[in-house]
Amino acid sequence: MAAAQERILITHDRQTMPEHFRERLAQGKSSPGVLIVSQFEPLGPVVETIVMIWAASNPEEWRNQIRYLPSLRRHVFNR
Repeated sequence: MAAAQERILITHDRQTMPEHFRERLAQGKSSPGVLIVSQFEPLGPVVETIVMIWAASNPEEWRNQIRYLPSLRRHVFNR
């Protein structure tokens, strides 16, 4: 459904989503992109990071890309 609406998919599914993504591309279908986020990250910093990504990037940069958001506690919001 996300692809049909040209929306980047944000998921916690590190187990099966990469394979589904590869299969989609192998079938010749396009994807607006996938962002995989750890389910153990605090929601507030994840939302802030997604908003920053949205503001700083172009949708075409994400097309047919799968990216993993690094640990925010370790890399971005270390306190």
